[in-house]
Amino acid sequence: MKRLYFSGFLLFLVIAKTFAQTTQGFNLNKLSKQDTLLSGWKFQQGDNPQWSKPGFDDSKWQRFDPGIDITKFDQLKNAGVGWLRLHIKADSTLTKQGIMAWVTQYSASEIYLNGKLIQKYGYISNDPAKTIAVTPAGELFELKLKSGVDQLIAVRLGYESRLLYTSPLMCPLPAFSMYINRANAAISNSEGLAKLNQKLLVMNSIATGIFLILCFIHLLYFVFDRSQKISLYYLIYCVCMFYIYLTFDYIYYQGHSETLSTFMGIFYVGICCFCIAFLFLVLVVYVLFGYRERTVFKVLVFLAFPTIFGIFLDDIISNIIVSIVFPVLCMLEVARICFLALKQKRKDATIIFPVICLYIILYIWSGLLDQTTILATILIYFVFLGLPVAIAIYLGTKTASTNRALKTTLAEVRTLSAQNLAHEREKQEILANQNLVLEAQVTERTSELNQTLNNLKSTQTQLIQSEKMASLGELTAGIAHEIQNPLNFVNNFSEVNHEMIDELKAELKGGNVDGALAIAEGIQQNEQKISHHGKRADAIVKGMLQHSQSGSGKKEPVDINALTDECMRLAYHGLRAKDKSFNADMVTHLDEGLSKVNIISQDIVRVMLNLINNAFYAVNQKSKTATADYKPEVAVTTSAENGHVVIKVKDNGIGIPDTIKDKIMQPFFTTKPTGEGTGLGLSLTYDMVVKGHGGSIDVETREGEFTEFVVQLPL
Repeated sequence: MKRLYFSGFLLFLVIAKTFAQTTQGFNLNKLSKQDTLLSGWKFQQGDNPQWSKPGFDDSKWQRFDPGIDITKFDQLKNAGVGWLRLHIKADSTLTKQGIMAWVTQYSASEIYLNGKLIQKYGYISNDPAKTIAVTPAGELFELKLKSGVDQLIAVRLGYESRLLYTSPLMCPLPAFSMYINRANAAISNSEGLAKLNQKLLVMNSIATGIFLILCFIHLLYFVFDRSQKISLYYLIYCVCMFYIYLTFDYIYYQGHSETLSTFMGIFYVGICCFCIAFLFLVLVVYVLFGYRERTVFKVLVFLAFPTIFGIFLDDIISNIIVSIVFPVLCMLEVARICFLALKQKRKDATIIFPVICLYIILYIWSGLLDQTTILATILIYFVFLGLPVAIAIYLGTKTASTNRALKTTLAEVRTLSAQNLAHEREKQEILANQNLVLEAQVTERTSELNQTLNNLKSTQTQLIQSEKMASLGELTAGIAHEIQNPLNFVNNFSEVNHEMIDELKAELKGGNVDGALAIAEGIQQNEQKISHHGKRADAIVKGMLQHSQSGSGKKEPVDINALTDECMRLAYHGLRAKDKSFNADMVTHLDEGLSKVNIISQDIVRVMLNLINNAFYAVNQKSKTATADYKPEVAVTTSAENGHVVIKVKDNGIGIPDTIKDKIMQPFFTTKPTGEGTGLGLSLTYDMVVKGHGGSIDVETREGEFTEFVVQLPL
């Protein structure tokens, strides 16, 4: 009997515990005017379709509040999928009136009532990357509860792992919250919320329109006058604020379920625009008051990057930094600039500075409030519109002041124009009289200038003739010195022959035939030498006269190597004839394979003599001041390159200064002392090479070291 009692007692405890477990949940016996948040949920991570059934035993599941921030819901984040279960028992007085429910969530969900799917938001996959979370727009759906019966609401939740969750209004992002109420009260509350959202939408739409208008105004300002950077900076500020208010419009106008990725993406951009707007607002004030120091601004830009990315940490500190600290720092910098402007007694600062101070106070106040309330919205409304209005007032007063100044200036201009017109008439009368005098003076001066021009032409002709005669004199001196040696040989051997003939006669008279024959042999050899040197002198004279005579000016084939060699020797001997102390090494690098070239020989002779004479002059001048180890040297090189014969005349003399290098080919320009040069040598050389032969002449030089003239003539 005792065992029977004991067994019955154990059975009673088991039944009581089971009854207690099955009835534990949410007891719905009354509802207020406000929507009621369901609580008492149990949660289990993982996925099992049986968990939606009422008969499943969830006694081992842990109680959990799914309304926590989605970023703090670690069990769901780790598993990707989880289930909520809530046992609910409704009073009959409530079920007769009908019950409506609505959901707020930042996840994907499937809602089951007693194992039957009644509502679905988004798409749930066991792969969190494929889950699509949805934010419902607060739409109502019917919850058909039976009175007095334990019923089950099961919710399958999915977590979307691809997103960086952030709150646009510093509000928590609930994973899942479900509200219920009587049908009439739920509909009334929904309509009330819709009216509130409509009011907020109207307020924010007005601000959106204001910033859109400001965008167009300052865009036109910048297009018409791009030098005004303040218009560009203020345009960027207004564009960012326009986007921010557009996102507010989106929040309050949202009338349908929206994917969370779209929802978050809009606000990611909004956060960036928020920070950029404040940075450019600082720039606007910088330009407004002419502040050029940018150190603090660079610090703010540096802080903007961690501020923007810090929002993705999704903690209260990051939200406060983004929403309050960073904007307030920017506004404090603006206030500092305004204060400096006040110290400089800038009148426009008296308009901006009070608004900035009020701006900071209202902004901090609004940041501490719930952002979905009317009061917070009104404060933000005045904060974001107050400064643009103040700047607009400033720009208006500045424009009015500018217009008044322009009117005053216009009146002054008109007065000055009338005075200038009278003066202009007087000047025209004076000019008319002076023109007559000037015409007579111009006629007289023109006659004098024509006479002067004729004199200059005559002088130029004489100078050119002098240059030619100087060249001819140098050529003649060279020829005379060149044939002096063969003439000396002729004279010497003639005197020797005269003496030997006397000896020959004496031998013949003495009957010494052998001695006479030996003397005759010597006389014959001397005659051969006389003939040889005579022909040599004749060849020199004929060859150089052929190059120096006037000629017909026709081009004929000429051996450039022979001409160059002769000009080198003639120039050297010509200088030696003038100055016995002159001495220089002559170096020739003549291309033996060079063919004859069609040239006007007398012109090229004059070209070569001019260049070589200048080279000898340069080394002679340098030898007068150089050290004892200096060896004057003039080198002439000939070669064929790219269809041209190239003649290079190089010396290691005084060189040409860079300041006069571009002038050496100009007529009458010379560096020689007065009486030693006409300044026409290189000018004529240039004309004969370039204009007469279609060639080119270039110069490479380094002052105090060398000069090299390069003449190119077409083959």
